[in-house]
Amino acid sequence: MYTINIMKLFSTHSGDRRIGATIEIGSGSVAVAVVVSEPTKRHPHIVWAKREFATLSADYDFARSIKSMLTSLMNSMMALDGDGRAALEATYPGTHIKTLQVSISAPWAYTISKIVEYESETPFVITETLINTLVEKANEETIAVLRESEKEHNSGLTIMTRATTDITGNGYHTLDPVGQTASSITLTQVSAVAQKLITTAVDDLKARMFARTSLERYSTMLIFHSTIRGIYPEMTEYCLVDLTYEATELAIIRDGVLQYTTHTHVGINTLIRNLAIRLDTPEADAESLFRRVFEADTLEVLTEKEQKVFETLLGEYQSALEELFHETGDSLSIPKILFLHSSYQHERFFDNYITAAAKAATSSSHTVHTLSHELMLTRFTGDSKVDLIKRNIDTGVLMAAQFFHKQLDTNNFTQP
Repeated sequence: MYTINIMKLFSTHSGDRRIGATIEIGSGSVAVAVVVSEPTKRHPHIVWAKREFATLSADYDFARSIKSMLTSLMNSMMALDGDGRAALEATYPGTHIKTLQVSISAPWAYTISKIVEYESETPFVITETLINTLVEKANEETIAVLRESEKEHNSGLTIMTRATTDITGNGYHTLDPVGQTASSITLTQVSAVAQKLITTAVDDLKARMFARTSLERYSTMLIFHSTIRGIYPEMTEYCLVDLTYEATELAIIRDGVLQYTTHTHVGINTLIRNLAIRLDTPEADAESLFRRVFEADTLEVLTEKEQKVFETLLGEYQSALEELFHETGDSLSIPKILFLHSSYQHERFFDNYITAAAKAATSSSHTVHTLSHELMLTRFTGDSKVDLIKRNIDTGVLMAAQFFHKQLDTNNFTQP
């Protein structure tokens, strides 16, 4: 039997104070933070945070990359167990971390969205049995996708979390469908899927270091969607783009519901590796060139040779994005509005390339909004905001902390 409660990704929570740790497993780094959430406060208190970067290798190899990420995860969890607990005790004496909120991004995780429907020529009463039947159908379709992926790629994936994120009766969204009369019902189920190597490592580290805590697991794209919906609740159709170190992930939102995700194995580190190869220079020097360009927000700080190579790489990345933008999960083109999230130092640099790729894919104009550090900090005021700026808490940590702040006990809405 599956719960019929709709996943409250976008509501504010109530009840007692929540104390937990957010663990954001990106494609090339791991960020951990200790977060205290007071139900009466507009924003959480980020007590302590740390980001651990994986080693940048000369070429991309999946096995080596995931091993490097597991090392970063281990180091981050040890820091959380030591420095994180100490910071919590110093700020809130006698308190303990009770919840671990883990989010995993592409290429280690992605989101599968399934929409199932039931229609009848005559009106019917929506029952718990009908809802559970639709949930089971969505589960079967999700498992079929995983089996196909395993057959083609030997991907070693597992479902972290299943959740019903939306139900409509006769086209109208409802939070309490049971007992209502309708002639059609649509249910959307979102499943966060991840590499077993990553999820097993998380489970093992939790058992060793945080045995008494509860564990909540999500895909990073679910948290990204929650963030945008919290900031712009009136918007119902847009595209999310998450540019990380080893991947770029895209999600399509239609009618306010996450309906499709896809990704490519091209990220910041991919560009750095290719730059190093084409300039015949060490990866560290290529990374320094990237930093110089990002900080200046122009290629003019490079030599003529470096500029030409850089422009070629960015053109190739734009082509990869264009191909990605052709995948929307339906017959429609990508929405006109796009939201971009990346690391703090890369926030605005890629806007023009993403806009150009979207236009090339659809032959129409698009607007890209950056989920900037400044935008995320608008939720914070006074000394809290000043403190976060001083500590340079990045957007990934801010998103994860705000998501933690908004959640009820996940056992109320996730499905086993």
